[in-house]
Amino acid sequence: MRKALERAGAQVTVVTDRRSFAARTPGLLRTSLHEPVDAFLVGFPGHADVATARLAGTARRAPVIFDAFVSLYESAVGDRRTVARGSIKAFRYAVEDQLASALATRVVLDTDAHARYFAERFKVSPRKLRRIWVGADDEVMRPGASPVDSRFRVFMYASFIPLHGLEYVVEAAHLLEQRNEEVSFTVVGTGDCEPDIRRLARDLGVASMDFVGRRPYETLPALISAHHVCLGIFGTSGKASRVIPNKVFDALAVGRAVITADTPAVREALTHRRDVWLCAGGSADALAASIVALRDDAETRDAIADAGHALFTEKFSIDALSHDVSELVLETLDATGTNRRS
Repeated sequence: MRKALERAGAQVTVVTDRRSFAARTPGLLRTSLHEPVDAFLVGFPGHADVATARLAGTARRAPVIFDAFVSLYESAVGDRRTVARGSIKAFRYAVEDQLASALATRVVLDTDAHARYFAERFKVSPRKLRRIWVGADDEVMRPGASPVDSRFRVFMYASFIPLHGLEYVVEAAHLLEQRNEEVSFTVVGTGDCEPDIRRLARDLGVASMDFVGRRPYETLPALISAHHVCLGIFGTSGKASRVIPNKVFDALAVGRAVITADTPAVREALTHRRDVWLCAGGSADALAASIVALRDDAETRDAIADAGHALFTEKFSIDALSHDVSELVLETLDATGTNRRS
């Protein structure tokens, strides 16, 4: 979002402090009270810092735009399941989501489905909610050379969380091996569920998957380009139905066909067989069939990749997002009667 605003001609002052809430708040407040400002933008994961921005915003007569990105409660309780429903920690996360949204002038989310969730779960007024696509950094994510060998290659990068549904990718690889299909998989990333996913691959005897660990962000375009298709997410949680992950936009930016779960969120932006290939989430069979379908139909695969890249340029690139984000800021300033200082 910072790059989009700068591309639109805005002057953006970035203030980052990774210390604890108690340690960082006095400094954030001092800076916020003295920097020239028309509006405050609190990025993810800044739920706890919206109150500081609101305090400074009230003093400076400047609105607060909160880029929520995700719900802390839903991520911990509904998706990762690292926090028990009904626990004190779950209550705290829900309060952080609700309070941050209540204090912000505008709350930005990545899909309409996600915005509806915030409206229903945290009682956020629909008048506050705005959708801005996640998009991708096309200064980094650019098309590269096509794969050089004949073996069909599938790419996925993941943080190994339930949202991604990596177990279904492993099971799909197993099914394809059982059917003697010539497909190989590269999985980049690490995360909490990695030991379980690797164990599943070992138990099933999967030999076609290469887990390569974490790789620098700048190397991802070349890795994506070296594969024929990229995978999105296949989890079955409520969150999985409401988000479009970064990896989908990254693959579109690089010009590769994407296979991802068919969800209400993804259908807000993409169309099956035109600029993406959709299949049932939570189904290794559906994923395996989709991979084979695109492997065996290069014309459709290339058409989807080309259309996806064209749509990315039109709607999800930094240039496209700069229009959306600047429109959001200007609309917020006008709606709140804020006098612009620059």
